[in-house]
Amino acid sequence: MTSIQVRATFGPALLRIGGHGTATATPENPVLRARRHRLRAEVREAGFEAAGAVRAFGVLAVLAPVITDEHNDVAYPGDPMALYSALSYPMARATASFADPFGPADVYNDLCPLWPRLPGKKERPDVSRRHETEVRTTDDTVFDPRTWTPRTRADLVGLLRRRRPAVVLISAVSPAHRYALEIAALVKAECPDSLVVMGGRHADETVRQQQPAEVYLAPSSTVVGARRPDPAPVDVVVSGDGGPLLDLTLRAVARSMDLATRTTTAQRVVGELERMAAEGGQEYGRGSILVHGAAGWTAFRVEGPPVPAEQEPSPYAPFLIRSRFPIFTRDDGTTSRCAHVLVSGTCPMRCTFCSESALLGQVRRSAPGDAERMVERLREYVEYGAEAAFFDDSIFWSGSWPRIKEFCTALAEARQIDRGLSVLQWGAQLTVDVLTGPKSEIVRAGLARMREAGCTYVYLGIESMSEQVMRHVHKNVRRGTPWKERVRLALGLLREAGIRVGSSVLFGLDGEDENSIAETIEEVGRLIDDGYLMLASPNILTYHPGTEITRRHGMEDRLDYGSQGVEVPPPYSFFEEAYPGVVSRLLTEDNIWRIHRETRVRWGHVRNGVEAVAM
Repeated sequence: MTSIQVRATFGPALLRIGGHGTATATPENPVLRARRHRLRAEVREAGFEAAGAVRAFGVLAVLAPVITDEHNDVAYPGDPMALYSALSYPMARATASFADPFGPADVYNDLCPLWPRLPGKKERPDVSRRHETEVRTTDDTVFDPRTWTPRTRADLVGLLRRRRPAVVLISAVSPAHRYALEIAALVKAECPDSLVVMGGRHADETVRQQQPAEVYLAPSSTVVGARRPDPAPVDVVVSGDGGPLLDLTLRAVARSMDLATRTTTAQRVVGELERMAAEGGQEYGRGSILVHGAAGWTAFRVEGPPVPAEQEPSPYAPFLIRSRFPIFTRDDGTTSRCAHVLVSGTCPMRCTFCSESALLGQVRRSAPGDAERMVERLREYVEYGAEAAFFDDSIFWSGSWPRIKEFCTALAEARQIDRGLSVLQWGAQLTVDVLTGPKSEIVRAGLARMREAGCTYVYLGIESMSEQVMRHVHKNVRRGTPWKERVRLALGLLREAGIRVGSSVLFGLDGEDENSIAETIEEVGRLIDDGYLMLASPNILTYHPGTEITRRHGMEDRLDYGSQGVEVPPPYSFFEEAYPGVVSRLLTEDNIWRIHRETRVRWGHVRNGVEAVAM
């Protein structure tokens, strides 16, 4: 494990140097004061309508894809919500800056990212992605290829040549990290002066704050790159609460940019972060900002609270809703446009295999008005064109039946008077423990309220049907009743409520062997035969940095999420996130072939089947 000494720690209103001691706030930098005076003069001369052109620098965000074969039957459904959520916070502040240059709402108060306008009603119906030179709205600043192929690679190169962005933001989960590094290298080749900022779940998993004065880095992190011969072509890594930390980073970038060339360097960003911290700290957010300057990597730590729910901007306000989750269909059988929603922050559970157990995100506590705010958010999404919604939280409302009841009551009441909400279908994720732990009358009442409010689908993580496997899994918390019985009880309650069910099955957990694989395939098949499941998704355990099972299996130092040109052949290509070298050491390649073939036969069209989810 590598560590970096923290240069400065941002708090809500103070700066600590090296993790201890308090610095005195410094007066405003005279250089910054002079450049702002110059920018104000240019804005006055150009006029209000041209203020954006005077102050703007180009930003392009890229969602690194996970797969390389566009014909593969494995795909991540849904919009890139982690990226949208992170971008929406600085975008809201930047658009306010353009609306009132150098006024009270202008937090940038200097140069500003080119995010001048949110999509309007005219843009919302047209969800085709256009990558032209002109940036008309905030939606035009995201490149989301979904697959990494020669064609999408060429699309990105063409976009870089046309846009010449000053800053490129790349978001990646761990299985996408190798492609994110290739994207970063393309940026540096085509736009050598562009600043590359890496964030997303891989950064969250591999950058850890374990001591006040140090940031610890996993061997597979972007910064360490244990299996890469050359340093990563990345200037900044952002880990933690993406929105506030990205906003802080971009404000430092803006202040450090040369006014004439609209370029900066990582070293200048280091200096601005130091000055900004001394000027007053950071209001919200927790995590780390790592900058690769002349002397190597410099770490800045941020220790603010979460953004209050009432101040969180809408993730879809800057973006069009493009997702078409085939679980939800219109009356004519075509797939509905689906908004993806988050309400709880990170997961409250700490399952040994789940990447959420390694994240730095803060679980949001219940606050007055949460239910009403979420109903208003859904109403907003319907106005944007959403016909369905899926709650992407690992556990819907953190598994709290009182919170679920409060939200569904408010939504059911709103559906009676709002035509758009009245036809909105939605789904969520629950667990067997949430469904079978409380008294059955509480669960039945909660599910009935969900169905009344428009819920038509629930996704469950069954994981395994073998008792010898499930005794090691944190989802199996209440163990008085055998797991198979509890799964059937949970599925029965959902069927009784009239809610369809999809499930995830995970092979390769502790306790897995040939017998447990066979048992799980057959028992899930029986659930399908009995009409409990409309979808069953087989998955192979993939080691994520920082999880308990990764450490337990001795894989922390052996993970390779950075090498370029790694082939993903069958049978790995049939499963999400499965790569040679990062899948469970309890599974041989023959095991994986067996899982693929036998689930395809035994589970039939219910295995990842569009016919199943669209029925």
